[in-house]
Amino acid sequence: MWRVKVLVQAALARLPGGEKINYMLQRLRGSAAPARLAAHAISIIRELNEVNRFVRLQGARVVEIGTGCEAPAPLCLHVMGAQSICTYDHVRHLRHGMALKFLDAVYANLDEIAAITSISRNTLRERLLQLKSAPDVEALLDRAGISYMAPADAAHTALQDKSVDLIYSRETLEHVSEDFVGPLTDECRRILRPGGIAFHSIALGDHFATKNHVNFLRYPQWLWDLLVKNKIAYQNRLREKHFVEIFRNHGAEVQIVSHEVHPEDVKVLKTMTVDKRFAGMTPEELAVCWTLIAVSF
Repeated sequence: MWRVKVLVQAALARLPGGEKINYMLQRLRGSAAPARLAAHAISIIRELNEVNRFVRLQGARVVEIGTGCEAPAPLCLHVMGAQSICTYDHVRHLRHGMALKFLDAVYANLDEIAAITSISRNTLRERLLQLKSAPDVEALLDRAGISYMAPADAAHTALQDKSVDLIYSRETLEHVSEDFVGPLTDECRRILRPGGIAFHSIALGDHFATKNHVNFLRYPQWLWDLLVKNKIAYQNRLREKHFVEIFRNHGAEVQIVSHEVHPEDVKVLKTMTVDKRFAGMTPEELAVCWTLIAVSF
C-alpha cells in the first residue's frame, strides 16, 4: 500500500490537472468530513493559544506559510484576533467551498474554542458569521484581513523590514525543498520586528505509512527524490535536528523545541537499516514524528 500511494501521487504530479484529481481523491477519502475538520480546527486553535503566550495575537501582523485548500491556519488566526495575515503557498490550493466547510466545523465547536482561547463566545460567533456569509473567496479573504499570495515564495515576501509580529507554519516545512529552509529563515530575520517570533509546527513522520512513522527513512536519497520530489507529494525527510541546525546556522535563537516520539518507532529503528544520510543519528533523534520549534532573532 505504501508503494501504491507514492506511485499514484508521483503520477498525478506529472499529469495536466493532476493537482485537481488529487484534491478529488482526498475528498473521497474523507478529508472534508466534519469530524476531521473539527479535530483539525481545535488542534490549530490549541497550538495558536500557546503561540499567544509569546506573541499577542489580538492586533498582530502575521505571515503564515502553507495556506492549503481550506486556509485553516489563516482563518483561525483571524478568528483569534490577528489584524492582518499574509499567507503564502507554492500552488494556488485555496477553495472557497473547503474554507466554508472548515468555518462550519469551527462554528460547531464554539463553546470549546471559547474555553480554550478565553475569547467570548459572542465575539467568536460574530467573526465567524461574517466570514461564513462571504459570497466568494475574494470576499472571504478581504473580511478576514488575509492577503493570499499563491503561487509565491515565502522566502522573498517583499514585505518591509521589521514589519511582522509573528511567522507561523503548520505541517508545511516538511513539504519544502531543504534548500528553501535557510533562505526562509533569512527572510524571517529580515521581516520580524524586535520581540517577534517564528513558530514552526512540523510533521516529521512518513505521510504514506500506516504502521509506523519512520518507514521512509530506509530508502536511498536518489530513489526518494525520484519518487517523491514533486509538487503534490514531496516530503524532504529532514529530522528535527536538521531543522534546528539550519535555523541556528542562519542566525536564529531557538526558544522552544517540543516534540513527540513514539516508543514503537524507536524499536523499529533499532533493527532497521536507514539511508546513509541519517548515519550518526540515534533512533530517538530519528523517531521524532512531530516537533514545534520557535525561534527569534
